[in-house]
Amino acid sequence: MNGFIGIVGYGATGLGYLFLFLLLLTTRQHSLPKKILMISSIISLVWALSAMIVIHFQYPIELHLSLETLRNIGWFLLLACALSDYKKIRDVIFASPATKTISALLLIVMVSELLSAFFSGYWLLSTVNKYMPLIHLAQSVLGLWLIENLYRQTERSARWTVKPLCLGLGLFYAYDFAYYADSLLTTSFSATFWYARSWVVLMTIPLIVLTARRVKNWSARVYVSRDVIYHSTLLLAAGGYLLFMALVGYYIKYVNGHWGQLLQNVFFAMSGLILASLFLSEPLRRKMKVFITKHFFANKYEYREEWMRFASILNEPQASPYIAALNAVMHPFACSSGLIALKEGSTFVTKAQVNVSEQDEMTQEILDQLSNLAIQYHWIVDIHELKNESKWQPFAFNTNLIPDNLAFSYIIPFTNAEGFNAVCLLSHPTSTETINWEDRDLMRAISAQITTYLHLYHTNIALAESKQFDTFNQMSAFLVHDLKNVVAQLHLLSKNAQKHKHNPEFIDDAFETVDSAVNRLTKVMDQLRNKRTASIQTETVDLHQALAVACKTRSGDLPKPQLHLDDNFEPRVTVNKERLTNMLSHLIQNAQDATHNDGSITVSTLQENQHCIVTISDTGSGMSEEFINERLFKPFDTTKGNAGMGIGAYDAKKLVEEIHGHIQVRSEIDKGTHFKLHFPITENHKHTIAQ
Repeated sequence: MNGFIGIVGYGATGLGYLFLFLLLLTTRQHSLPKKILMISSIISLVWALSAMIVIHFQYPIELHLSLETLRNIGWFLLLACALSDYKKIRDVIFASPATKTISALLLIVMVSELLSAFFSGYWLLSTVNKYMPLIHLAQSVLGLWLIENLYRQTERSARWTVKPLCLGLGLFYAYDFAYYADSLLTTSFSATFWYARSWVVLMTIPLIVLTARRVKNWSARVYVSRDVIYHSTLLLAAGGYLLFMALVGYYIKYVNGHWGQLLQNVFFAMSGLILASLFLSEPLRRKMKVFITKHFFANKYEYREEWMRFASILNEPQASPYIAALNAVMHPFACSSGLIALKEGSTFVTKAQVNVSEQDEMTQEILDQLSNLAIQYHWIVDIHELKNESKWQPFAFNTNLIPDNLAFSYIIPFTNAEGFNAVCLLSHPTSTETINWEDRDLMRAISAQITTYLHLYHTNIALAESKQFDTFNQMSAFLVHDLKNVVAQLHLLSKNAQKHKHNPEFIDDAFETVDSAVNRLTKVMDQLRNKRTASIQTETVDLHQALAVACKTRSGDLPKPQLHLDDNFEPRVTVNKERLTNMLSHLIQNAQDATHNDGSITVSTLQENQHCIVTISDTGSGMSEEFINERLFKPFDTTKGNAGMGIGAYDAKKLVEEIHGHIQVRSEIDKGTHFKLHFPITENHKHTIAQ
């Protein structure tokens, strides 16, 4: 039975070293400690297999001991390399006369043990066999000495990196010392000692892996998942518990005779129930996680996983961004309750809460005061620490105001330079026993991200509201522009009424003008009532006719526009007729405003390939190139003060580009301006007049 346990133990140890070797193969970088660690893993694998063979086939133990010496050489080289900065194994071996001598002696011992397994009759080999326990006792002492030197010579700040290796190798060299000391005293190797050693060595492998992961210059960055260690610990504990229960059950059966089987079955049922209840206990599982994190890892948190989980929580569809933010803050610390409050004016308004009772809301006044202090000092407030009058707080507060049964333990400020202020209130974290600098750093990092997340949410809301106002202002500007056209028509009618009021043709034009003005005003009223611009309908429009109407509309002001049309073609464009006429009228009006009464304004057309070029030229004040590039087509930017809306040129450019045309502007100060509007001609209505 003991032999079987020994075979299983050494087999598991061999698999453990094989797993370590395969993990080291996955790393890309190379260094001397990593190479030695890989070699030692392979040697230890062979050593474990040889122990299985010796146990099963009853081979001489000297063969196994020679491999054990070779295994020790590998671990000694690793420890010596960790104590130095050598880049080659040869440099480690020949570093000093002492290392040369020790290396030579170990090599002689290994060869002698290997030969003594087959040629034990020789005197020298018989002597080696006689002192074999003493030789291996000396090797274990050498190993312990190297381990002690490694730990003592490592800086205090870096000792946590080599601590697992020192514990692991120290464990099995201490066991070897006891094993060979017993062999030296009893003049025989204890089989029980030897079989149990395999399980001791097996326990050291995870510790070696931890050091390989922690020491950066080893470059053996083997990732050890916290979840894997956690679940492995659970399985190991469950296995140990079941093994102990089996031994107790066997003892019950052995002592109680005939009643033993009944009592054994009842005992097993009760022990299974206890095991299930323990491992289903959330407090036990939480305490075990805290213990593993505290004793096996340098950091409390696996930051890559935490940030990936943090991002996924924020991206989940939630009732509001505040709920997502609160869940993202509570999850890393496993808090049972929390609350996010936004500062609006002089008070804090709750935006999201989880497991908050009415009694907690009764402390609103106290929390408001502490929240203001947290924001003012950018400080994570530990309420219980504050109540105990800790000297680390950057502000003073009357602790008598803090109730004893306050559900919240921490206040985390969310604040930035743009004036966004909010706080998160958390209950005591259950993911850790105590809150230290690492927890506070994580809280600050999360706070910065949540502040940006919530501030962006509020900025988007403000931007949406601003766009609504901008849309309303833009609609109002275009409506005012339309009203200006109606006023221009009525002004021209009123100006000519005294002179032509007895002319029947004028009276007909007057009624037509009034009817057009009524239609336009009706559309304006509809747009104002509906709070949106009317839908624009396009049609095929005679461009020459639209230019004639625009010039006629602006003929009441000086200088009067002169129209010169190319009679060789009839350009037609697909556009909204009324909008086109208004746009042309606005451009002519702009030319009139920039030109003295004795100046000139010319409107002409010209066919060029598939386009009709409309040119509006004036002899006015002109514009600089800088003004044309930066301000001319900018909406609501005008040089006319309150007399203009600043959308005439902008609307012209927008309209022409919507029908896939373009505008060119050429101007000189005090010499005039030339607007060239390139309109694509509608093919179905384009034709050239025969000569």
